[in-house]
Amino acid sequence: MTGPLTTLEPLPAALPLPATYDPYAPGDDQRAVLAALVDRRPWAGVAWPDLVEELLALGRTDVPLAKLAESHVDAVRILGQAGVAPAPGALYGVWASRSASTGLTAVERGSDLEVSGTLRFASGAVLLDRALVPVWPDEHHHLLLDLDVTGLPTDASFWRTSAMAPSRTVEIRLDRHLVPRDAQRGDVDFYLSRPGFQAGGAGVAACWAGGLARVLDVLRAFHPRPNPAQQARFGRIHADLVAAIGAVRSGGRLLDDPATDTTAVALEVRTVVAAAVHRALAEARLLTGPTGLALDDAVAHAVPDLELYTLQHNLDAALAALGAAGR
Repeated sequence: MTGPLTTLEPLPAALPLPATYDPYAPGDDQRAVLAALVDRRPWAGVAWPDLVEELLALGRTDVPLAKLAESHVDAVRILGQAGVAPAPGALYGVWASRSASTGLTAVERGSDLEVSGTLRFASGAVLLDRALVPVWPDEHHHLLLDLDVTGLPTDASFWRTSAMAPSRTVEIRLDRHLVPRDAQRGDVDFYLSRPGFQAGGAGVAACWAGGLARVLDVLRAFHPRPNPAQQARFGRIHADLVAAIGAVRSGGRLLDDPATDTTAVALEVRTVVAAAVHRALAEARLLTGPTGLALDDAVAHAVPDLELYTLQHNLDAALAALGAAGR
């Protein structure tokens, strides 16, 4: 789709994808498309106002691809903050989930680290070359490793939904896997303590907002002549999209200021966008009903993909934090 989509806060157009691209057909084609998307910019030096525009466009293009591309962008920027260049030509991810007390431990073994444990939500594992992964020598401290992920054992069977299926998210279980100590990036506790950690959440929110634009694009295409009730639902989705875009762009401007409280800004941006997306997706489901969700490929993927992607943000906890802050 092209065009501004909104008048108050015009959005960048979706990026072009090959006409033959099928994100639900695994193979080298998806890797090539992802590589083309992330090779467009030297991400480490992109200013936040420009970065959120790029991520908005990615979200409007394809939600699972946006998730994978944003993770690569985040990895490159993290490496830049650590003063290290990414491996030339490598596709990166960031795998930091500790869902349900999972995660990776690390024990020193001479010049190596022995890494064990279960890593959930390893998105893109079969497409990527490397990933930045926090590992935990003890309960209170972590190291960030730049891992070669080609050939790691993966289990895709734990993913029980078709939503976000093209993100190729797997579970990885390691048992005393040896990693060279020189794979460490930054000092002890670098990943969570660096100034850019909280700010990165605003980048994910930009993908969510772009994904909402995609939902509106595909709904408009499926319902070119909406009835009055549908028009009202389109209006509510449109209003939430404008709010989401405004939050992302305001946050992007603030995050380039060294004096900004990045934790507060990222919390506000993510929460405003996630709340807007949840409201809009509820409208989208009622607007299109079973016909769109069951019979139209674009609608059937865009709505559940974005819903699952935004659920990574605990909205109730975030709203409670905003309420406690009294801002």
